[in-house]
Amino acid sequence: MAKFMVDFKGMSWDYKRVKVGAARKEKSEADLLDQATVQLLRAVKQKMLKKQGRVDRAKHLKEGYSERFLARLEDA
Repeated sequence: MAKFMVDFKGMSWDYKRVKVGAARKEKSEADLLDQATVQLLRAVKQKMLKKQGRVDRAKHLKEGYSERFLARLEDA
């Protein structure tokens, strides 16, 4: 049976006070959906920019994307 020795020299036994921030407010479902939509639009825009170098509005309109989607995509 092996014996183990624990060295407590490096440990501090002094407890320090920790400030706790205010509790977060719960987000409503609408707020969560808005946040998720913005993140998805940003990701789509980044992917388009990486692949094509720009957002080709005319091409995407021909492919069936809506004006509203493309407007929000440009704002993202």
